[in-house]
Amino acid sequence: MADTMVYSNKIASVSEFSQGRSGKIFNDVYDNNVEYLVLKNNAPVAVIVPVGEYDATMKRIKELEDRLKAYASTDSFSGRIGVAEGLFEVPDDFDDWDMGFGDD
Repeated sequence: MADTMVYSNKIASVSEFSQGRSGKIFNDVYDNNVEYLVLKNNAPVAVIVPVGEYDATMKRIKELEDRLKAYASTDSFSGRIGVAEGLFEVPDDFDDWDMGFGDD
C-alpha cells in the first residue's frame, strides 16, 4: 500500500463517497489538478486523477507500446541487447583474442 500512496496527493475513503462528499472530492480534482487514492477498509481500491493526466498517461503508454512493437519487428532485434548494439565492430576471432590479462 505504501508504494501506491507515494503517487497520490490526497486520500479519500469509500465511506466519504457514501456520505455525500464526492462532489467536494471531484471539485478538488478538477479545480486543483490533484489526485486521490480511494481506500476501502484501509486498502487502496482506486485512484481518481484529472482527465488531462489520465489522457497524457494513456497517450504515453500507447507511444511506448508502439515503439516497442516497432523495435521488436525490425531486423535490428537480433537477440543482442544493450545500448551499444551496432556501435562497435566485433572481430570474428574475438573469442581467440589475447587481451594481455593473463598467461594464456
